[in-house]
Order: sequence, then C-alpha cells, then structure tokens
Amino acid sequence: MKKKTQSIRIVDYRYIREVLEIATKNKINPSSRRIRRLVFLDLYLPNYSNNLLYQKYRKLVSRDASNFQRLVLFIAISILTVLVIILLKISL
Repeated sequence: MKKKTQSIRIVDYRYIREVLEIATKNKINPSSRRIRRLVFLDLYLPNYSNNLLYQKYRKLVSRDASNFQRLVLFIAISILTVLVIILLKISL
C-alpha cells in the first residue's frame, strides 16, 4: 500500500508572503524554500519542535497573531460600547 504524503506546494502563497513580511521585520531572512517548509510544518505538524529556526518562527507568528487578536477584540468592544451608549440615549 502506498503511503499518502502531502506536498509543501499546497500551502497558500498569501500566507507565505505574510510570514515572509513578519520574518523580515524581525531580521530573520530565510530562503523562500525554508519559509515554505516552516509554514508547512506550522500548518500540518503543529507539535513539531526540533528545529531552532522553527521555534523562532513559531514565536514570531504567534506574537503577531496575538497582537492582531488584541486589536480585533479592542475594536469589537469599542463598537459594542458605542452601540450600548447610543441605545441608552435613544431610550431616554
């Protein structure tokens, strides 16, 4: 029986570009092949932790994602607060 393998090429190019931007901002300049491998490991083997470069990559991507989540949470809470204030003013 032939073993089913996944190709690194199935990773979305937009995600690779975002990761490359994050890496260059933090002065990590891996090759495009290495970026593709890191993204593939991140998406399909989330428990992988043997590579030092992967660990740095994972920290950068996680930090960027958490910053984005905080921003979205702040915007959502602001919108809900404004809506509650508007509804209270209308009801008075």
